[in-house]
Amino acid sequence: MNMTSTQRTSEQRPSVAVIGAGAAGMLFAGACAELSRGRLRLTVYEKNRQPGRKLAITGKGRCNLTNACPPEEFFRHVPGNPRFLYSAVNAFPPSETMALFERLGVPLEVQRGRRVFPKSERAYDVVDALRAYAERGAEVRYSSPVSAVGRTEDGGFFVESGGGRERFDALVLACGGLSYPLTGSTGDGFRFARALGHTVTPLSPSLVPVEARDRALCASMMGLTLKNVVLTVRPDGGGKPLFSELGEMLFTHFGVSGPLVLSASAAMRGRDVSSLTAEIDLKPALDEKTLDARLLSDLAAQQNRDLRNVLAGLLPAKMTEPFARTAGLDPKKKANAVTRGERARLLACLKRFPLPLARLRPIEEATVTAGGVPVKELDPRTMESRLLPGLYIIGEMIDCDACTGGYNLQIAFSTAQAAARAVAASPGAPDAALLLKGKKGEKKTMKPHILIAIDGPSGAGKSSLAKLVAKKLDLLYIDTGALYRSVGYFMLRRGVDPSDAAAVTALLPELDIRLSAGKDAMRVTVCGEDVGDRIRTPEVSAAASKVSAIPAVRAFLLETQKETARKSSVIMDGRDIGTVILPEAKTKIFLTASPEARAKRRWLQLKEQGVETTVEELIEQQKERDRRDREREVAPAVPAPDAVVLDNSDLTLEETAEEVLKLVRQNESLA
Repeated sequence: MNMTSTQRTSEQRPSVAVIGAGAAGMLFAGACAELSRGRLRLTVYEKNRQPGRKLAITGKGRCNLTNACPPEEFFRHVPGNPRFLYSAVNAFPPSETMALFERLGVPLEVQRGRRVFPKSERAYDVVDALRAYAERGAEVRYSSPVSAVGRTEDGGFFVESGGGRERFDALVLACGGLSYPLTGSTGDGFRFARALGHTVTPLSPSLVPVEARDRALCASMMGLTLKNVVLTVRPDGGGKPLFSELGEMLFTHFGVSGPLVLSASAAMRGRDVSSLTAEIDLKPALDEKTLDARLLSDLAAQQNRDLRNVLAGLLPAKMTEPFARTAGLDPKKKANAVTRGERARLLACLKRFPLPLARLRPIEEATVTAGGVPVKELDPRTMESRLLPGLYIIGEMIDCDACTGGYNLQIAFSTAQAAARAVAASPGAPDAALLLKGKKGEKKTMKPHILIAIDGPSGAGKSSLAKLVAKKLDLLYIDTGALYRSVGYFMLRRGVDPSDAAAVTALLPELDIRLSAGKDAMRVTVCGEDVGDRIRTPEVSAAASKVSAIPAVRAFLLETQKETARKSSVIMDGRDIGTVILPEAKTKIFLTASPEARAKRRWLQLKEQGVETTVEELIEQQKERDRRDREREVAPAVPAPDAVVLDNSDLTLEETAEEVLKLVRQNESLA
């Protein structure tokens, strides 16, 4: 047992139990301790003598810990409930995972397929870093299997381990699935979840080797690895492919394995595998015409040699005889005796080597368990149980799974981080809630930490709505435009050309922007200076337009906005608010209105300013802008999956605000 000075402080702190010291459990413990600044008492139960036993064997002992792809691409590699992960992965994407491990002292490198590994190619470096991260602020009890969990009469939780029972305010289940049971993933977490009122969907193997109907054929090539081949899986007799991808695979004594096969197995889940056939394109870089010419040339050049020897120029030596027999030819047949029809069969086998499949291997051999606690029973922003407040379920226990390539560990890290933020921001943790002063003798109540995100097309009235709702709920309205103007103001004060990306980026570490609630608007200080109206001049606005095109500035301000939201209840409007900046917000609005309604509002504004135009012209302009915004590659103007679309075409500003207030009251359980 490792107990730091942090854990030896007052036991009156809110207490959190974590069951499982795998990838998700250790990251949760480290992140939660870091975010709560020691205000929580964290206890991690681990049945093994060492943490991360399954993590240590991933990637053949090298640990493919994530995939260096953007979030929008990440979800294309998640066949199991990707929409549920939208908030968690956007809030803690692969780039954040990579930054965390670099900060924890694990240098990384991106390899083929954007797979991310430690530079040392030692999985234990990842395990050791997570262990140290967890032990900084949590008591990790090794060799402490948990026998039972349950609710206490006062609304807390109990954990039984080693014959003793201990009470906690919150409980986090990070027990893993059923795959690789020797590492400790024996399904205990599903038993605990059921005991606490949750259901569990049927469990099945995902990312698992596949048995072939002709085991002898595969056994004759056992140990052979094929690289840069295309594996396609389709129903017997043809039909639409279930899976088709370029990569690497391996023959075994029972069938096939390797990265391609593991990914393909996820596509076979729920299907009768014995009715499927795998086809291997052994030469994907060559079309059939080019490959036929190559085959004809090789046969002519070696006409007196056995076919198996000729094929050695195209295939690994271990495959030549099984390949020839699959094509219906004698491997010892002389090249000059091969007919045109037989050459056609060889060509067909080179492009579509058939391998009828039998079944998936058992779940014990799977990399990942498919199935688990249904996503409808969990809050996607926090991983908190919708059935039992204070219970959080993370990692492989959730009914979400992905393809091979680092995606599944990223799911573990993202869900753990989501839960860590939620637990650290719960009552009793710093900056989680504000205590309202009541009259003498009255019981004090807690003001919840409210985050509201408003996205939507131009002209829908997002800013006006956000300002009004902020006033009604006493929230901090974050004016994104003011942030960019602050950066422009700072650069002008320092004599830097706002369009010089290199110079602007170099000065960002010196820029300190602070946001707080002012009397009538957001108060902005730049390096301690209250900038007020000084950032509203035409010169500063022009500078803001230039710096807004610099990626480093956007990233810098993104963190400023996130940091402010961690400390204060806020409402924000603009692009990517609900998906990137406030993915954890309980209230997300996609505010829209018909192009006609928006054009008419704009026409009235321009008329007041003395600008002459027509409503018809403005309608066409609005439609064209909407089209561009929807189709842009970065931050397209589309609703987040969990956003409420609110059409205010026929609503006044007050009526629209009232609709938002209803949603906030419902989501935040406000009276």
